[in-house]
Amino acid sequence: MISHRMIEIAKMVKTGMAVADIGTDHAFLPIYLVENGISPHVYACDVREGPLAIARRNIASAGLSGKIDTILCDGFEKVPADAEIAVIAGMGFYTARKIIEDAAEKIQGFKEIIVEVNRDVVQLRQWISEKKYTVTQEKYIFDKGHDYIAIAFCTDLSAPLSEEEIITGTALLEKSDPLYQAYCCRQIEKIKKILSVCQQEDERIPGLNHRLGLWQKQIKT
Repeated sequence: MISHRMIEIAKMVKTGMAVADIGTDHAFLPIYLVENGISPHVYACDVREGPLAIARRNIASAGLSGKIDTILCDGFEKVPADAEIAVIAGMGFYTARKIIEDAAEKIQGFKEIIVEVNRDVVQLRQWISEKKYTVTQEKYIFDKGHDYIAIAFCTDLSAPLSEEEIITGTALLEKSDPLYQAYCCRQIEKIKKILSVCQQEDERIPGLNHRLGLWQKQIKT
């Protein structure tokens, strides 16, 4: 069963393009993309044979064996050249970064790479900014009590992101979304809670107050 999080990520995929799902697990995303007419062909890639065997069964049960190919590979290693969009979702930032950096030349041919990491979204934006890649989409997702942010980028060069964009999200994020506003409030409360237990001489206080101000700027009144 595909999660709400993965459905929202699927909506970021531009219609009509071949997709490589890196770390596909049980191929729920590829099946959704094809069944809903978003992608004509998907490569379901995983480094583990066990999940791929389950993926093959799921694909066959959906009658989509001709439109979804499973590939046993590490990252982009065996992804065919006709793939136009890549999705890397549900893993940690450092794992996702390694997958992308190991394929530095190959990703040049992709129109977009959509990344959703379980944690460390600030580090993801920082990394994209340092590479001077271009953020093309950013989406906040709330699923089963958890916060997720998916970011799409391409390798076209652009100006680095500002500190505010790196911490709170780019201008492409729908910041008036009530769910995102609630997310901002939670970030503010987390910082206030830390500040409330800081000793007066705690050297973290200026940085925490600065970050608090950045989050408070996001609140729509």
